[in-house]
Amino acid sequence: MGRMDDEFPGVMGLAVKDLETGDELILNGDEVFPIASSIKIPVLIEFFKRAELGEIDTKRTLTFLEGHRVGGSGVLKELGSETLTMNLLDYAILMITVSDNSATNIVIDLVGIENVNQTLSQLGLTRTRLERKMMDAEGLKAGKENVSTPREMMTLMESLYAKRVLSPQVCEMTLEILKKPKEGIIEGVIRNSVSKDVKIANKSGWVDGATCDIGIVYLPKRPYIVSLLTKHVPLSDEKTLATIEAMTKVTKLIHEYFTEMSLATPYGRR
Repeated sequence: MGRMDDEFPGVMGLAVKDLETGDELILNGDEVFPIASSIKIPVLIEFFKRAELGEIDTKRTLTFLEGHRVGGSGVLKELGSETLTMNLLDYAILMITVSDNSATNIVIDLVGIENVNQTLSQLGLTRTRLERKMMDAEGLKAGKENVSTPREMMTLMESLYAKRVLSPQVCEMTLEILKKPKEGIIEGVIRNSVSKDVKIANKSGWVDGATCDIGIVYLPKRPYIVSLLTKHVPLSDEKTLATIEAMTKVTKLIHEYFTEMSLATPYGRR
């Protein structure tokens, strides 16, 4: 793992947790990274938290308007304004499954940036912050970035898995959405490292120079969390693909380890 990190053309951070034993593997665990669309995990948590409080009716419908449209990932940007009406839950699902930025900003407006960050603080996460909406060029120019650390994203996923601090209903509904199939090359980092019959709950992210994937792998007898973040990746298609390849190698090594641990006795016998 160390040699791979040395050869990587950027900075890599990793936090892995064995949910059976509590053992952890940490590399640059407290380094702050841009987390791009992975910030949509805490936004989704807040959506269900506000719904549980009765502040959001997930079945309420909302018409997609021109003012909702932003660029980047997603499908809503390609659709006409005032031609689509969906319930709020569907916007939250689009936010995760196709990483739709327009849907994400609609959800952020519903839940409030301050509320997302307050919940993160309640979970003990002091470095993870939602600072701006998606595709906010002015916010980015002002230095606002959505960030976290490998360790804190691991802790966030563990809170969902263990139903810690958050209510069981919020955790279950959030994980149900995170388990849904997703599209995109970045989404394949954890998914392509795990056999199709093993469920995962994850959300990846990508911006220029930084890529990440964070998720829970529900390996029978040995579930685990992997939080893999990168930054300072040179801007080129070749380097981006090399980054994804390196990340996939790491997640495959991790999965091979946990697969062996799930099959062997504590003494290493099969």
